[in-house]
Amino acid sequence: MSAYDFNLWRAFSAIVKASGARPALRLANGQEVTYRELHSQAARIATGLTALGIGRGDVIALQNNKSPQGYATMLACLALGAAYTHLDPLNPVERLRRILNNCKPALVLTDGPAMPNVVDAAGMLDLSLRRMDEVEAAQSQPLPHEALGSDIAYIMFTSGSTGTPKGVAIAQASVLNFVAWCRDTFAISAKDVLSGVNPIHFDNSVFDFYASLFNGACLAPVTAGELSNAATVIQRVNDAGCTLWFSVPSLLIYLITMKALRADTFSSVQRIAFGGEGYPKRELSKLMAAFGARCTLINVYGPTECTCICSAYPLSAADIADGAGLPPLGQIAENCGHLILNGESEVADGEAGELCLYGPQLALGYYNDPERTAASFTPNPLLRGVPGVIYRTGDLVRRSAGLLHFVGRKDNQIKHMGYRIELEEVEAAAQRLAGVIQAAVVYKRIRDGHGLIVAHLALALGARRDEPSLRAALRETLPDYMLPNRFVFWEDLPKNANGKVDRVRLRDG
Repeated sequence: MSAYDFNLWRAFSAIVKASGARPALRLANGQEVTYRELHSQAARIATGLTALGIGRGDVIALQNNKSPQGYATMLACLALGAAYTHLDPLNPVERLRRILNNCKPALVLTDGPAMPNVVDAAGMLDLSLRRMDEVEAAQSQPLPHEALGSDIAYIMFTSGSTGTPKGVAIAQASVLNFVAWCRDTFAISAKDVLSGVNPIHFDNSVFDFYASLFNGACLAPVTAGELSNAATVIQRVNDAGCTLWFSVPSLLIYLITMKALRADTFSSVQRIAFGGEGYPKRELSKLMAAFGARCTLINVYGPTECTCICSAYPLSAADIADGAGLPPLGQIAENCGHLILNGESEVADGEAGELCLYGPQLALGYYNDPERTAASFTPNPLLRGVPGVIYRTGDLVRRSAGLLHFVGRKDNQIKHMGYRIELEEVEAAAQRLAGVIQAAVVYKRIRDGHGLIVAHLALALGARRDEPSLRAALRETLPDYMLPNRFVFWEDLPKNANGKVDRVRLRDG
């Protein structure tokens, strides 16, 4: 990229001009799609969309199965300055309807047969639902304009506490900044192959798509069907020659537990990055033992509202040696600003406070939702003279020896038996118990002012499901008022569509 790349289509076109014959996508069947081929297909789709009246400021909803056509359509939207948003076809119809009702797309596109939930949700709102090949075959005409850096690149929907999904709107300029930071931070070059294991509707997929295709690297998409089998995932990564892996910790823990991920796999992988949720040190030590000698393990952090991720900390064995809690987050990216606040005041080093972010990767806000935007994107209390905005993450962190450490969530603090309790502290203690592979602690409210602390534990094969012994072991590190009232045992903790532990199901089930 150069200083003149003020939009993403221009930046991608520059990559194509320099490396058009290089593979952009490496598919499971061994087929490769070059940068030139992907660019040409995207241009055809863009002109087809133009013929349908799509232009700057419009929104296109995609059911994208990670096909070349699906990625080309994303690029076509960027070329036109039209925002895209991905639909999870496995979402309930009502949730999809709320998403579509919020972003009001001009049409819904699919790169394959539209799944019933998408058809029903679009039909309820009387939206045009088309196959991407129909659009690609539409009569071509020149693109009428260039997108601006201020145009929305994509809208990423996340869960909302009110039950209505929030659509995080990210500008093209923010993504350009993110692309450059990824290139420098992860040393991404044309020699790299990135694993595309993250669901396309999940925020981590932003890294897969942009860090690879906008830095001249190759992307090896792993489809939902392939992801359902541990051995298939490993074989796919090995066959594609992936050099950089990025996923949620839960997927790595699952692959290790299933004995699919071993020291003799990932033969070409040089960097293993993980984020989106905490990676308990005791489980992380297994990854370190298998790959620490030949791979860089990178703990990343970042809310959707800050363009995917905004910190990346290479771990050493010393960082996880004590086996307690979570590894350090490291430092926020040099080109992003952050504050650690208690209310409107900064906290001292060693004290916990809410992490607040600002800078060029910050989202524009929540799409068509000014009330929730105003609640989370607030004036910077420490900035004088020129107005500035910070995003209040809700994450509690502590700075120690120059590094940030995750403490918990503001909304995960409960009041139980008159005591204020951070559920993460109970979870960390449970994670250290012998035989526990993964732990998730939730608070199940019974009635106003009363509830139960419930520890959900995934146990190693052969570990005893002995509640009295577990409670006695926890009593060595926790006071009685913090001890779980109930234990629920699992072979593997349930995951949501993004691969994270499904805490909503655990809390409400």
